[in-house]
Amino acid sequence: MNAVIQETEQQATRRVFRRLLADGYRVTAGYLYRTADGEPWCRRIRFDHPNKLKEYRPLRWDGAQYVGTEPPKPAEGKPLYRLPELLPADSAALVWIVEGEKCADALAALDLIVTTSGSMSSAGGTDWTLLRGRHCLLWPDHDAPGSKYADEVAAILRALGCTVEVIDVEALDLPDKSDAVDWLAMHADATATDVLKLPRLAACEVAEPSAPSIFASAPEPLRRPLSPALEYPLDALGSLLGDAAKRIHAVVQAPAGLCGQSILAAASLAVQSHADVSISGSVEPLSLWHVSIGASGERKSAADHWALSAHVEFEREQAEAWRLAMAAHDVDLGAYKAAARAAEKKKDAAAIRNALHDLGAPPDAPLLPWLLLSEPTMEGLHKAYQYGRPGIGLFNDDAGDFLGGHAMNRDNRTKSAASFSKLWDNGRFDRVRAGDGAAKYYGRRLALHLMVQPIIAESVLSDDVLTGQGFLARCLLAWPASTIGTREYQDVDLSHDPDLARYWVRMRDLLAAAPPLQQGTRNELQPRVLTLAPDAMAYWIEVKNAIEQAMRGDYAGIHAWASKGGSQVARIAGVLTMAENPDAGVIHLDAIERATTLVMYHLDEAARIVGTASAPAPIKHAELLRAWCWETGRVLLYSTDALNKGPNAIRTVDTFNAALSALEGAGWAEWVDGGAVLDGKCRARVWRIRPESDQ
Repeated sequence: MNAVIQETEQQATRRVFRRLLADGYRVTAGYLYRTADGEPWCRRIRFDHPNKLKEYRPLRWDGAQYVGTEPPKPAEGKPLYRLPELLPADSAALVWIVEGEKCADALAALDLIVTTSGSMSSAGGTDWTLLRGRHCLLWPDHDAPGSKYADEVAAILRALGCTVEVIDVEALDLPDKSDAVDWLAMHADATATDVLKLPRLAACEVAEPSAPSIFASAPEPLRRPLSPALEYPLDALGSLLGDAAKRIHAVVQAPAGLCGQSILAAASLAVQSHADVSISGSVEPLSLWHVSIGASGERKSAADHWALSAHVEFEREQAEAWRLAMAAHDVDLGAYKAAARAAEKKKDAAAIRNALHDLGAPPDAPLLPWLLLSEPTMEGLHKAYQYGRPGIGLFNDDAGDFLGGHAMNRDNRTKSAASFSKLWDNGRFDRVRAGDGAAKYYGRRLALHLMVQPIIAESVLSDDVLTGQGFLARCLLAWPASTIGTREYQDVDLSHDPDLARYWVRMRDLLAAAPPLQQGTRNELQPRVLTLAPDAMAYWIEVKNAIEQAMRGDYAGIHAWASKGGSQVARIAGVLTMAENPDAGVIHLDAIERATTLVMYHLDEAARIVGTASAPAPIKHAELLRAWCWETGRVLLYSTDALNKGPNAIRTVDTFNAALSALEGAGWAEWVDGGAVLDGKCRARVWRIRPESDQ
């Protein structure tokens, strides 16, 4: 009869963790966790590597063999370390709590009652109930994870009615990342009495972030909220553009305003190279600029995708044609250079001159094919206009990248905004650089659609440069009501939708049509000029005058936008006319009326939206601070934390104090009397922040 030989823990360790050992790790300790009745639960083995790395792995007997997993965790949580030694102790005795078994064993060697849950992330999964009502003293590691562990354990213990104190590790004069073992190594003769005399943070409590709200009353808004969004007038876009926008709205279920903005901006991109509009001899390009505001999840990208499908396909085809043309150009250029070298070998200067004259200029490279740009630098835009298409679009469905990028950063914003504004005004673009001279480009066009999230929009709309210089005033603003939470999935393939197909065909025809150019140029536009029919002109004058008068009333706060209202009406009417009839020469009354409806919507939106950016700085800072607390899960806030890690706008004591004063005044923050222990230190200036759900 053969005897069954059971392997030892040491043998099992070599078997179960052979790969770890093969990588150079060595077993340096093993910590046995036991249940309340003293039965082995699991051993936590420490492995150290010569390069200072360390790993912990569980090892247990499952009834048949040793395995490298923890037992199923009891519903109440896994047992504390050194539990059998803890239970018989006097319930009035002080219990030390440390991070890690090595520290626990070191203090236990001094006959102190000590325990731990193990690693810094283990507090929440451990059964602490056996310490209910005890007097506990935490000794955190001297680093941020140690402070976090101590805060989490302290909150759990206080919920169990424990008296909690914390060793003031800052006062121990230890290096960062040091722990109880390191202190004992520096004080080899230390006794339990010495350890008990270590400085404690007893002046303030370890506050519970999860404590129930104790605010006396409901909070007040920090500023007047946005009035309800206006309904975007999709019908004013007409049958071609309007039907396309309605289909996107119905299926994608993005807000109607986002769909309308996407379609109108895309139409402007398609028509702007072909026609201008003239009002009393003043010529306006048909370039439209749009800024659409919507939160993440509003399906901004999807709306833009369908609106620009024909444009993207056209650009892709043009890029392939350009690649082939460039290959042919390289051959022609090579032949030209060879001929030029041969000419330069003539015997006398006159012969060389005549030969080069006969040879002529080198062949022009094909124009760059790019139609759509998302976040160009000004230098990149210059190059695009110099060597590429004269009519392009700046379309970005997450324009925070563009608005925070090189072209629009604080150093370049004024210059870039001025250059963009000239393009909108008359299609001119200047380039003056040291080293490569100066150049002016005429007959260029730029359609623009920037989609931004609300937090970016409020920052941009309060920017003195972008508003004061006029860049934003040239933009048609829309912040439609959200559709999030109201949408039901639509099993519809829009790529086969007849209304969108009709729209795409028209866009493609316009993009593919050769634009009128200034004689002798390759890419300087000379669009034909649309004029207004007499009744359309009379109506336009009435609208222009009405908007002017409204600048003393409803539009008093948006003079910059309202002053361009007449131009916007003419431009939109021109886009609607050209989209519906590319051969048109006259803008009729119906187009002017529909354009007026759209412009009045945008001016009303500007009046509604721009006012939200006029809040005083302390209110904006209070909103930033509150949002940061919500985003980072901070229920308790102390001043040093906010100044070191908070929003960039709140990095001075005065700014922080003003923001907190606003939050307290509106009931969004409450002073924690007596302070609290946070991040391992006693913090005197602590506030409890209301949750976002209280809005």
